[in-house]
Amino acid sequence: MGVVVTTIAVLGATSGIAGGCLREWVCRDEDETVDLRLVARGADRLARLTADLEVRGAGSIAVLEQALDGVDDVRAAADWVFADGPVDIVLVAFGDMPSQEEADADPAVAAHLLDLNGTLATMAAHLAALRLVEQGSGSLAVLGSVAGDRGRKSNYLYGSAKAMVATAVAGLQHRVAGTGVRITLVKPGPTATPMTDHLRGGGMPLAPVEVVARDVVAAVDAGRPVVYTPRRWQAIMAIIRALPRAVFHRTNL
Repeated sequence: MGVVVTTIAVLGATSGIAGGCLREWVCRDEDETVDLRLVARGADRLARLTADLEVRGAGSIAVLEQALDGVDDVRAAADWVFADGPVDIVLVAFGDMPSQEEADADPAVAAHLLDLNGTLATMAAHLAALRLVEQGSGSLAVLGSVAGDRGRKSNYLYGSAKAMVATAVAGLQHRVAGTGVRITLVKPGPTATPMTDHLRGGGMPLAPVEVVARDVVAAVDAGRPVVYTPRRWQAIMAIIRALPRAVFHRTNL
């Protein structure tokens, strides 16, 4: 049996979770060559990521250094990703998470948080799904968050954006049902990445990015529609969603 070539594209490739997933994909099977198409802002960070993945045994690596701050950016990135032929897996992983206090202090920060994590992430998932349907196969994974399961005072703006993503992905899953395309919504709990630096030292432990990445890759391989990671968050969020409003309002979540 020959070497299998898998093409993986990532929008937001330099995010902590995306980097963990890329390392998992590149190293998972010696009989598989993983070709990569990576989109992210920050030329230096992209160069470091590319060098790391090359050392780990990645096949070809194509890079587009571009922020995804507007609809035209997202559309251009989607066009670039699919310009050189079919893609087996697409991961939409870009976003940002300023603190609720930063969003309270500056409406522009709040608006950008909602736009980037909600509208633009949804648009990226939408465009990628359309391309995968057009090619007749492939997997799409989209980073949501447990924050989207119920609005909480500590991060309701970020949670609102992720709730939008969750609804959009559910609609996309309905749309591609019966086709060769599979879509996975990823719901990580707080994870130890640069995006969550402001959460370090708080009451909630941060999950190792390696654990989250392994769960994401396994869920995409299995074609699971939703994955909570670490897995305990599925039970935690079921309890939080089930709390009566009066009880929930007495919590400090």
